[in-house]
Amino acid sequence: MGSKAPTFLSSYLPYLLRQADQALSAPLYEVLNRHGIARSEWRVLAVLNEFGELGVVELAQHSLSPQPTVTHAVGRLKERGLVERTRGVQDKRQRLVVLTPAGTKVTRSLIKQAEELERTALAHAGDRSTLFAQLRELTSLVEASNRNEAEIATEADVFAQLPKSRRSST
Repeated sequence: MGSKAPTFLSSYLPYLLRQADQALSAPLYEVLNRHGIARSEWRVLAVLNEFGELGVVELAQHSLSPQPTVTHAVGRLKERGLVERTRGVQDKRQRLVVLTPAGTKVTRSLIKQAEELERTALAHAGDRSTLFAQLRELTSLVEASNRNEAEIATEADVFAQLPKSRRSST
């Protein structure tokens, strides 16, 4: 019997990363469900715990979520007294989101549980520091590539808008 060629999904990195994410996160999602906290709310809480008060745009960027999703999550968390909205110190028009003392307590408890669940799931995985470093480097490389492609696309759009007579001279 010959070895079977890898299928697309078995060698497609985004799929494999998502598969690992689902396997590692499933136990945490059960904990979150017991606490009545949605995944989007968890990301908001964890990011605020990590970075402190943030505007919604920055909060969306750090939580890897679309801004409308974050806005709705913040609203639900505010209703439960886990976050509050404050005004910026320098710019009073700016609205910031910050954990309340109750939100800090809940978040820190959930973080401890998340760390323990991860530790248990990966107990036999050995040293992961190389993997973490490779993933951070890969992310940086892909983000840089995406920025370069966006710049090239913007330049192409500008070039396409030039009159045909000017295109050949550039």
